[in-house]
Amino acid sequence: MRHILSIAIAALLIVGCGNQAASTSQPTNTPSIIVDPAELIGSRWNVLTINGQPIIGPNPLPLTIDSASQVSGNGGCNGYGGGITIDGSKLTIGPLVSTLMACAEADLQAQEGSLLQSLEKVRSYQQTETTLSLLDDQGTVVVTLARQP
Repeated sequence: MRHILSIAIAALLIVGCGNQAASTSQPTNTPSIIVDPAELIGSRWNVLTINGQPIIGPNPLPLTIDSASQVSGNGGCNGYGGGITIDGSKLTIGPLVSTLMACAEADLQAQEGSLLQSLEKVRSYQQTETTLSLLDDQGTVVVTLARQP
């Protein structure tokens, strides 16, 4: 009987020690999400991706949130501007207007069109210290931007 009890206690100690070691985890360094509309006003960004695709072309695509109601930028060929509404984590852009210069390259023209369409689909955002992700009504990231230095 003592032999069975000793084996049971030893088994419990081994299992208990094993579970404790397995539950120990390293802290993660996930960036904190900032949802303060005041942080966006006056901020300047460069587009990194449009619908998950990295931008093409030699020049950055800047976007500036000029005020609580105005956004402006450059799509690669044309300047654009329009309204913006920020309410907590909700954000909408548009309608947008742009200059009508033709791009020298068709792929840059297509990218600019995709950017303007994507910006008008934005319904919310997620912001960290260095990035701004613009999401559509399904929660899909449609435009990712990096804060300008």
